[in-house]
Amino acid sequence: GDELRKMGAPKHLRPKHKGKAVVAGGLSGALEICCTYPIEYTKTFQQLNREKVSMVQVVSRTFKTAGPLGMYRGLSSMLYFATPKAAIRFGAFESCSSLLVDKDGNDKFGLGKGKGFVAGLGAGTMEAIFVTTPQETIKVKLIHDQFLTENPRFRGFFHGVATIIREEGLAQCYRGLFPTILKVSTAQATRFGIFNALPADYRKTPWGAALCGAFAGGCSVLAFQYIDVVKSRMQGLQASQYKNSLDCASQIIANEGIAGLYKGVTPRLMRVCCEVGITMSMYGEVVKFLDSIWKTD
Repeated sequence: GDELRKMGAPKHLRPKHKGKAVVAGGLSGALEICCTYPIEYTKTFQQLNREKVSMVQVVSRTFKTAGPLGMYRGLSSMLYFATPKAAIRFGAFESCSSLLVDKDGNDKFGLGKGKGFVAGLGAGTMEAIFVTTPQETIKVKLIHDQFLTENPRFRGFFHGVATIIREEGLAQCYRGLFPTILKVSTAQATRFGIFNALPADYRKTPWGAALCGAFAGGCSVLAFQYIDVVKSRMQGLQASQYKNSLDCASQIIANEGIAGLYKGVTPRLMRVCCEVGITMSMYGEVVKFLDSIWKTD
């Protein structure tokens, strides 16, 4: 089973039990979002604003209007979704990984190091369909409501969700499904692929796994940032002015130049490097903890 063991967490940190993968993924996702949410908030604000605003301006404006806790406005929507999102991602990754090897752990399709990319693609697609698309739409609308309206209409997460679904229908939460599947599947394929392609020795310790994860996350952002900007615009409160994702991209280029497609890249780079670094290292540690209290072998 050498091939299987080389994928994902190092051999001694890999759950054989799919339930453990789901629980470990969920816990590491929840811990990660609590650490990195202010950066996510800043990124979404920058992307929704048509004028150029710096990170410092976003922070000072938020502090002025809502105090330091304003940086956590919309966190609940991320937290309610971060746990199932990471759970589905890691559970699906482990499931896809096991489909790519036979029962002896040999590479079924001769993919070699490419197995991490393929399993990541599958994991990202599942994550986008079941969690990311409705979550991102809700998150973008909640942040948009707070920033670009004088008196925010939504009183909180559940009120916001109920209002959005009541006024626009559930189908609206799946607006931008295609760019989201594209974004999440390519991002997870890149992250898991690069993470698994790095030498296993580098990933042995929590710090090593965190650095490898951060590197893999950074590569995925630089490769696919433009998809994220189009997705944010397609899901904002002014989404109706775009016919589809291509129309949105061409309008951005026409009005704001190519640079418009890379809006918010700095905070997103920080956020994703932290996110992937924290989840990859936490995942291994949570698996270790679960193995000590949950015997499945």
